[in-house]
Amino acid sequence: MPVFEVVRAERLELVARLRDLPPDAWAQPSLCSGWSVHHVLVHLVTPFSVSAPQMALHVVRAGGIGAAMDRVAQMLAERPPADLLATLEEHAGSTARPPGLPPAAPLTDIVVHGADIRWGLGDPHGDWDQPSRLGAVLDFLVSPRAHVGFVPRNRLKGLRLVAEDQEWAHGTGREVVAPSLALAMAVLGRRAALPALRGEGAPALAA
Repeated sequence: MPVFEVVRAERLELVARLRDLPPDAWAQPSLCSGWSVHHVLVHLVTPFSVSAPQMALHVVRAGGIGAAMDRVAQMLAERPPADLLATLEEHAGSTARPPGLPPAAPLTDIVVHGADIRWGLGDPHGDWDQPSRLGAVLDFLVSPRAHVGFVPRNRLKGLRLVAEDQEWAHGTGREVVAPSLALAMAVLGRRAALPALRGEGAPALAA
């Protein structure tokens, strides 16, 4: 299936999951440090709410992509969840992506942030985790392009990552073995994924 078709399906599945979320659950902490479920949804609609020139200005003023994303999420957090869900649904089929990054970048964004929300809400992983869609995500995360806003340089140096639920591996050195989604989440610094890691390289990735 083409990448953007998977992106569309992921966005629509998340909209369906959150449409009837109880009001108090929107304040539930997500796996994204300092962000509630509401904040993560705000982030997911940011590309459809803030123009590229505006975002570039935020990056300059904030001193980096991460800080800019946090600033924008706080700014847009006044929008009600129903409005945010309608925006995500309306733009589910969007093929927009950050300049210079491949389609796997928005796929990684919706998959990982969807997990940030679902894990934060306590959803059982087996109900929605499909390893086959994560190959493109893992390929992107170990590529040089992921150093732009996703994975710090040298985080994976000396490690061999192995997905235990599909035929995927990358790198040389001490092994880190985990289910595909947990592997992706750990690479991106989500500490909730660390218990799923095995192998002599797991402590290095956790650190």
